[in-house]
Amino acid sequence: MSDLPHCPHQAVCAAQPARFEAVATFSGLAALRALSLSQRAVGLATLSRHAMGADTGAALHARLTEMGVESLVLTTCNRTELYWRARLPGDDETVTRAFADATGDREHWVLVSGPAAAHHLFRVCAGLESLVLGEAEILGQVRAALEACAGAGSFLQGVAQAALRAGRMARAETAIGVGALSVASAGVQVIARALPLAASRVLIVGAGATGVKAGRHLRKLGVGELIVANRTQSRADQVAASFDARSIAMDQLPGTLATVDAAIIAVHGDRPLLGLDTLRAVTAQREQPLVLVDLSMPAAVAAGEVAGLTHVTLAGLQREVERQRDRRATEIPKVEAVLDREMRHLQSWARHQAMRPLVSDLRRKVEEIRRTELARAQNELPDALPTDVAVLDRLSRRLLEQVLAIPLAAMASGEAPLDASQARYLRRLFALGPEA
Repeated sequence: MSDLPHCPHQAVCAAQPARFEAVATFSGLAALRALSLSQRAVGLATLSRHAMGADTGAALHARLTEMGVESLVLTTCNRTELYWRARLPGDDETVTRAFADATGDREHWVLVSGPAAAHHLFRVCAGLESLVLGEAEILGQVRAALEACAGAGSFLQGVAQAALRAGRMARAETAIGVGALSVASAGVQVIARALPLAASRVLIVGAGATGVKAGRHLRKLGVGELIVANRTQSRADQVAASFDARSIAMDQLPGTLATVDAAIIAVHGDRPLLGLDTLRAVTAQREQPLVLVDLSMPAAVAAGEVAGLTHVTLAGLQREVERQRDRRATEIPKVEAVLDREMRHLQSWARHQAMRPLVSDLRRKVEEIRRTELARAQNELPDALPTDVAVLDRLSRRLLEQVLAIPLAAMASGEAPLDASQARYLRRLFALGPEA
């Protein structure tokens, strides 16, 4: 006969799943990883050589999902990043090898682990890691990445949603996104301050990157009508179609300037496109002043006084952009305070996520034991009234809830951190798995 004491709840303890379930090595935010290749960190030339396109990023995510690794791939013009949840030994090596294969880079990327990886994504969403400080486009790019990565899993989805919330809060509670930080957007804001955009006709001369950016800003602000002119007519037609605008030939430029409310010039040339005589002839046909924003280098609009013309130069816009950049920079400490607050929310959520499987199994086990003991007490009290049994039922529930509340509250608050080894120990201690 064995000398070991008999467990009165042997039937309950033995009723555990027979199959082995691996316990993750990493728990909570300690499981988070990030690999980053960004223009700020490695420069444009290196990033251009190793950046992943959308198809490559999708293939990498699919490959990792097949391996059982939850991942999120973020690719923009300024960064290529991979976030994943490390669950078991070897996951980090598997993922870094796959990332190196996808990017062709094995030395320039930066690896960040644990809460620091979450904080990095928070900074990305707040625009602190962007080339244009505080820009908001990154929020849409992170949302798109999350939608594209169907195998990200609930943990990464929770982290990404928390980062998106932090980015929104940073812009709502600070001035990190206030003011224009590109000459195109600054030029558009000049027009928006001078005219009621919804009722205005604006001409864009030049269908290069700067002109396209200006057109996008104008459409976003609800401009009444857009017109596009370019030296190459096919390019003008293409860009105009993308803006739901109309295009004109360059020889129609003087006549069109006489009818629009404002114009943005963004062209390249050795000499001014618009001389003083042309400008005076244009303004002579107008009843209202013309707002003319010259974003060209060298200048496309001749310098000089012209009655009825508001001439905004590139130099003036660049000074405004610098002022706005300095203003945004002063908001960084405020943004960091918002991110620290949101990080505390995320850490609390991550602790609850890590605890959930253990707490669920523990409550199930304790409830089975409670019911077994309650049934035994009923057998020992055959004459007990239903009201007496109900009292015993409530008493046993309250006792167990109060006993469990103490350690669970400590784990939930972070005072008693629950890492993977501790979770494994508790499962053994309370016989919550076959390994017990």
